[in-house]
Amino acid sequence: MKTAKYFFIIFALAFTNIYASSAKPAILPAYKNPTPGEFPILGWYSIPDSASTRQRYNEMREAGFNISFSHFTDNAQISRAAKACRGTGIKIIAGSPQLEASTKESIDSLKQYGEIAGWFLRDEPVVSGFGYLSQFRDSVYAADTTRLVYLNLFPRMVEPKNLGTATYDDYLREFLKQIRLPFISYDMYPVHETGNGEAVLQPMLFTNLESAQRVSREFGVPFWAFCLSTAHTPYPVARAAHLEVEAFSALAYGAQGIQYFTYWQPVSKTWNFYHAPIDKFGKRTDVYYLIRNLNKEIQALAPVFLGAEVISVSHTGKHIPDDTHRLTSLPMPFLTIDSDGPGLLVSHLHNNGKQYLMIVNRDIQNAQKVTLSIGSKKVRQIMPNGTTTKLSTTTPVIEPGRYVLYVWK
Repeated sequence: MKTAKYFFIIFALAFTNIYASSAKPAILPAYKNPTPGEFPILGWYSIPDSASTRQRYNEMREAGFNISFSHFTDNAQISRAAKACRGTGIKIIAGSPQLEASTKESIDSLKQYGEIAGWFLRDEPVVSGFGYLSQFRDSVYAADTTRLVYLNLFPRMVEPKNLGTATYDDYLREFLKQIRLPFISYDMYPVHETGNGEAVLQPMLFTNLESAQRVSREFGVPFWAFCLSTAHTPYPVARAAHLEVEAFSALAYGAQGIQYFTYWQPVSKTWNFYHAPIDKFGKRTDVYYLIRNLNKEIQALAPVFLGAEVISVSHTGKHIPDDTHRLTSLPMPFLTIDSDGPGLLVSHLHNNGKQYLMIVNRDIQNAQKVTLSIGSKKVRQIMPNGTTTKLSTTTPVIEPGRYVLYVWK
């Protein structure tokens, strides 16, 4: 994954339109959460076949993951991974060249494993490849309609003309129209390192979330987003604020899955990957523990975000990210909101008869003091462990990349 990142496009699929099927594909199954009762948290470039043991999958589960995606070379590796993760709470997304070449035979031999959550199609395709991938998808669904079919898309910072459309939103629409999978997944790595070593958050994070949320709502499907957990130029070693602003902003926009690139440090001749959660020697780094803490928090907040409806997402500050909406009104009983920093993300959500207001600090370097005016004493605050408490202050200080979360009926 990410071999092209955001600086060049892989055109290897450009020829595949000639394989476009003229047959009308079957209606596809609706989206089903592959981890019922839990928020889906997936690790890319996960445990390699050489380390495919129950102990390693237990370690991954300890870090708060429930889905693993490794790059398998054949179906025997998929089978070993499915057996190794049995009983650990981890499921796998299965893909291999063998599965693509002999789809029905492969799935028939592998679908016995309840540990398989879904089947992998492709990473970062362009529109010219959608015809072939539509055929591939049909082959998968002909063999198994009970699991997810997984494909990950390019981010918005790629020029639309290189994707094959006039706009990025159209790229997402073409994916849903042609490949017709029941959810959107895309990668976006917004924290870049400058020449002087400073980590800077690119506002494109929010612009891309706007597109994903807009198109997913238009088509009635959810979307999954990414956090970057493995450093490589120009992306720095992940710090808590980097991971948190990516995850909590995605949740504020309604993401129904959080993914990490990567879990295990990849071997690459193209990219200088380093400081992954699990390094190239199979040892935990400090990033492993940052992710473990973050994933524990996400699962504690699953009753808020899993299946939530986003009512509105807005931004405050002198400058707001491109293609986002400036905050002009708040849901009652909230009257006003202000901060002493560059600006906030403000999300209004609804879930299971409850209303939620989430306020995210867009700054990854500095805390922001927020001043709220609330016209009701019935509003309560949700803590990071998922418990609720009476409001202790209307001037909370939000640490870099973090949030405050309120609930009322």
